[in-house]
Amino acid sequence: MNIKLSLSALLLSTTIAMAGGDLAEVEPKINIPEIKIPEVSTSGFYAGLGYSCMQLMTDTPDEEFMGNGISVNVGYNVNPFLAVEARYTRSLDDINYKTWNIDEDMEDSSLSNTAIYLKPQFAIGGFGMYGLVGYGQTKLDNGIDTFTENGFQYGIGTNFTVMDTEFFVDYRRLYDADDFDGGAQGQDVATNSFTLGVNYNF
Repeated sequence: MNIKLSLSALLLSTTIAMAGGDLAEVEPKINIPEIKIPEVSTSGFYAGLGYSCMQLMTDTPDEEFMGNGISVNVGYNVNPFLAVEARYTRSLDDINYKTWNIDEDMEDSSLSNTAIYLKPQFAIGGFGMYGLVGYGQTKLDNGIDTFTENGFQYGIGTNFTVMDTEFFVDYRRLYDADDFDGGAQGQDVATNSFTLGVNYNF
């Protein structure tokens, strides 16, 4: 009888001790999937193609030569902050010539530019901005005569990169001085290019 009471007391005390003991708090595990942001290629070769609007303007009288064309470029990203780029741009249709009383297309005419640039650049995520500073040749063929000027060129642009493909838009000043190879004597001449295009990073 005493043995039975002792066993009962022992079981009861063990149960109470277990009930009153501290239980470790268990935190549920939450598995958060790792999201990988695609890396933007910032080194190596790239090549691109774009649509360009080119214009050459004089101030006396107000004249404008305008053509729409294609732009082809190749470049090399030296590092994430600097690239070297060569670009060729040429109108595809006849140049439109416009003054205060004339608006016509010049037959067999073209406007083109060949240049090489240093390209300082900066990007955050997939968005970036860049500059273009270099030297190039601009050529106007009015269907009768050809006028050519070489000189300093510059520009600015912005881009958006997805994986290895970069979409860009930029502006370039191709020429800004007096005269244009004897074709606009005593006049201020400015030549511009606006380009929308895409580059592929190899």
